[in-house]
Amino acid sequence: MARKPVKLERDRADWASALLAGLVAAFGLTALRCGGGGSPAGSFATPSSSTTGVVTTSINDPPVCMAPNGLFTHVWVTITKVQANLSADAGPTDSGWVTLVDLTQNPKQVDLLSLASTTCVLTQLGSTTGLAPGKYQQIRVILLANNAAGAIPSPNQCGQSGFNCVALAGGVTATLNLSSEAQTGIKIPPGQIDGGGINLQAGQSADINIDFNACDSIIQQGNGQFRLKPTLHAGEVAVNANSINGRVVDSVTNKPVAAAMVLVEQPDSNNVDRIVEEAVTGSDGTFIFCPLPAGSYDVVATASVSPAVGVVNTYNATVTLKVPLGTDVGDIPIIPEQPGSSVLPATISGQVTTMGSGNTATSADVSLSALQQISSPGSAVTMVTVPAFAGSTPAVTTGGGTTCPLNADCATYSLLVPASNPSVGIFSSSGTRYASPGPGNVLYVIDVEAFVPNGTNTPDCTPPVLTASSNASGNPLAVAPGSTVTAHTLAFSGCQ
Repeated sequence: MARKPVKLERDRADWASALLAGLVAAFGLTALRCGGGGSPAGSFATPSSSTTGVVTTSINDPPVCMAPNGLFTHVWVTITKVQANLSADAGPTDSGWVTLVDLTQNPKQVDLLSLASTTCVLTQLGSTTGLAPGKYQQIRVILLANNAAGAIPSPNQCGQSGFNCVALAGGVTATLNLSSEAQTGIKIPPGQIDGGGINLQAGQSADINIDFNACDSIIQQGNGQFRLKPTLHAGEVAVNANSINGRVVDSVTNKPVAAAMVLVEQPDSNNVDRIVEEAVTGSDGTFIFCPLPAGSYDVVATASVSPAVGVVNTYNATVTLKVPLGTDVGDIPIIPEQPGSSVLPATISGQVTTMGSGNTATSADVSLSALQQISSPGSAVTMVTVPAFAGSTPAVTTGGGTTCPLNADCATYSLLVPASNPSVGIFSSSGTRYASPGPGNVLYVIDVEAFVPNGTNTPDCTPPVLTASSNASGNPLAVAPGSTVTAHTLAFSGCQ
């Protein structure tokens, strides 16, 4: 089973067309991660927290004012922040407002006439912040003022017309004037939310449908200018479970670990866990994966962070097996490899070569994964993919060079990984217990997959998957903190 590619970046145009439905839908708490992951309960016992919920949304906006039947081809607005409040009476400057996503340093410009529908947009924007469950009675979306200085959207679809505008059928762009949206935000009050609010439940996802009537929300003024007067309505239409969330903590201090790497994985036919999605924890140690396809997942977390200049804290990998969808995993403890000491990760390096069927040099895209063996009586999984830390080259493209063997293209790689054995536990709703890392050598196998270099992730070469070890006999790679180990060269043949 090939590793599923991870989306690292979206084109700005894609954000405009595919995300605004969601971003305007973010008015309804799109893909909100709600909660801090629960209270610490010791180094290896984690309670199943009841402090999280997730909301996804869709948008419903019949564009009756859209060209050719209407006046507008686009209605662009620039969003800087999305907030929510549990109180129906809270004013814009009152306490209790919680920021769901902060785009002030990277404003997003979206088209209110987009018909696209998407879910979990806040997670796509990088949000990992949390809220407690409850009945959220107000939602606000803050827009960028047309005369704002500082961070602006790039590209700016409004040109010289500020950052919020309408594009008319004749090709002219006119400024869309804001009333208070740049200060107090576009508001969805309780009277416009079915049931008076949006109820967030632990470990569930509530689908929210947002009616944003862009046509009724644009007022054409007598001076030929246009003003935004938003008309929105929100309602809960379904409850499902399509997300997994939790918090990564230091097993010694029980403090959250920011910038930890978290993978959700599923086993292939050989019971080797392959990456489905990956994320980095926020400042509070939280993470969320949303949406995920049906099934159960294994969650792998680790970290290599620098709390001070010249100091590196590297942690073992902690594996949580058999996590069902709609689950708050709670606190996942990761163990510092040497508590109180600066410990560098291990480095595994090597070379990959690719050759065509006619013994000619042939290029290929190559994906590399570091695998560690695990043992758990309640799981058939034998190996898991361990996150590769910053500075690694988990994806390379082979090409010609002076170091390549005759009639082959080649590339070198480097993977920075934990220099410790993993801690493993099977998820339990009553509290997951993690076994201490096993003793003995820390062993890795490097798994390499070859793809046709055209961006389609079509398997290439024969076979398309190879594994690397310390030598051709197949022995796993033994590593130690700060060490560098070289794997034997992996030679692909029969490449397209």
